[in-house]
Amino acid sequence: MEYIVNAQMRAIVGNKRAVRRLRTQGVIPAVAYGPGIDKPVSLVLKSSDFLKIFKQVTESTPLSLVITDKNGKETFKHMAFIKMVQYDKVTDEIKHVDFYIPEAHHKMKINVPIDFVGKAVGIEKGGTMEIIRHEIVVEAIPEMVPGSIEVDVTNLGLGDVIRVKDIELPEDVRIDLDPEETLVTIVVPRGIEEEAGAPVEEEKESEPEVVKKGKKEETEEK
Repeated sequence: MEYIVNAQMRAIVGNKRAVRRLRTQGVIPAVAYGPGIDKPVSLVLKSSDFLKIFKQVTESTPLSLVITDKNGKETFKHMAFIKMVQYDKVTDEIKHVDFYIPEAHHKMKINVPIDFVGKAVGIEKGGTMEIIRHEIVVEAIPEMVPGSIEVDVTNLGLGDVIRVKDIELPEDVRIDLDPEETLVTIVVPRGIEEEAGAPVEEEKESEPEVVKKGKKEETEEK
């Protein structure tokens, strides 16, 4: 699915009061930058339109950023990624958006979310799943960046882990992390741990003591 973000060139730059006034008009200030363009471009987004798309995408979702001038004429269209989103500390509304414009056919590094699927067998045995990383850094050309990486945890037993090296990706996509780094593990609860580690005492059947008695010979003196 193609996600199209429409933006307009922003003339007001650096004036905080004027930028705050823009937000009251239902638009979000934004900026686009990266090796795919000559210089950063200041933009405004229609808040209602952007929020509809924002709910469906992640940082690694490729977007088609379409920029128009004040007369509505298209001046720029390029693949883009959401690099950063700033929120209001009080209202939690979006205050500003940064778009990253990659250079076509050149590798880039980007955070990609991990989608853990399945129910681990270790959970059914009393364990709990501890997710160490919710996303990983991937290096790939923009066209090959995955929207998310699926990791199946179904076969994880108590104490099992999935590491970076266990993830299978296309040859032209590389994870930029230590191969031994843990992504998810099934933690063994203390009670089960103690039970598993307790020494097993073998029950010894007590054998009846056998007392051999010799036959007492009585000698009669005659």
